[in-house]
Amino acid sequence: MNVHLFQTSRPHLAPGMILDAPLDYDDFILGFGDETEARAELFFIGGRPLLVVGGYMTMDGTVVDERMWTVSEVTVSGDRRILRLGHPLE
Repeated sequence: MNVHLFQTSRPHLAPGMILDAPLDYDDFILGFGDETEARAELFFIGGRPLLVVGGYMTMDGTVVDERMWTVSEVTVSGDRRILRLGHPLE
């Protein structure tokens, strides 16, 4: 497994979803449950965490545009960073 990979079990992100990855990386690949991937980057703007996820196409052909997500919670445990997604910004 790539250390720059957040793995999810679903083909789309959703509010409340938990993402788990190594603590040392803010720029990483999101691996979705349908085996597709998208690039993502975690930013802290004014202390507020935001996750920008690049556009991608799901295995069933659905095109998902780039989107910025709020992050409602960030927890650090050892060498892991756990993110709870908030709502996407429009």
